[in-house]
Amino acid sequence: MTDAREPHAQPIRARRRSGHPAHRNVHFRVSVLVVDHGDEVNELLAVAADQPLDVHVCSDAAEALLHVGRLCPDVILLGPCAGLLDPIEFLTIVRTDDPLQPIIVGADLGGNEFTSRASDAGASAVIPRPYRIRELLALISSLAPVPNQVDLRPLAVDLGRLRVDGAVPQMWLDGRQVELPPMEFLLLRFFAERPGALVTRQEVLDAVWGQQATVRSNTLNVHVMRLRKRLSGDDHGPEWIKVVRGIGYQFKVPPVPRHGGVAPDVGQEFAQ
Repeated sequence: MTDAREPHAQPIRARRRSGHPAHRNVHFRVSVLVVDHGDEVNELLAVAADQPLDVHVCSDAAEALLHVGRLCPDVILLGPCAGLLDPIEFLTIVRTDDPLQPIIVGADLGGNEFTSRASDAGASAVIPRPYRIRELLALISSLAPVPNQVDLRPLAVDLGRLRVDGAVPQMWLDGRQVELPPMEFLLLRFFAERPGALVTRQEVLDAVWGQQATVRSNTLNVHVMRLRKRLSGDDHGPEWIKVVRGIGYQFKVPPVPRHGGVAPDVGQEFAQ
């Protein structure tokens, strides 16, 4: 590695830490070296475009050693890549050179031997492939030079017919963009993140309005009716949001109507 084995060289992790002031209000970017290939990497790259991440990809473990010395990455994501150098050998070399370097290892399902070897070689964490992007981003944030101070943008929720933005109050229904009032947006995101699950009224109220908030008894009912109207054109229809007597609500995405139609254009009806 470039300069990494010089007698008086600081570990790579220490050199990166020295460049990050310990101030909680600073917005950090995280340098991630991905030593992997395939669709998992493509998905991560697509998500990283909207996140404070600088992602560098190398599919060959031997070549990646050179990138470690040049980039001094905050986090390394290592998969079961091919090449002249075994990924566990790569992990061993990097860990020997810098005991503090965060290294996340991705293991394919059924790769128990690979998982065991990675743990024994000093992996910071071993996670399953294909990667669960939300969990991976949270793990990267926790391993950053200033842990959990990375301002990650919430990911969009994509349910096929329905896509809900991660931060901006808007949705796409059958490809049509609809602006949402803030509370309806928060309510829809809560439901969309739990498709098919039964949730109680209190769980919804606590998540959307806050546990300490005082909410009138019919407030949730009104917002549910408005969301139903936006989604299906019927404020009492159960196609999207079903009332489960004695429990609460169940959210699901119904199939496209046979006539191929979409919900009425009511995007601005309750915008105030």
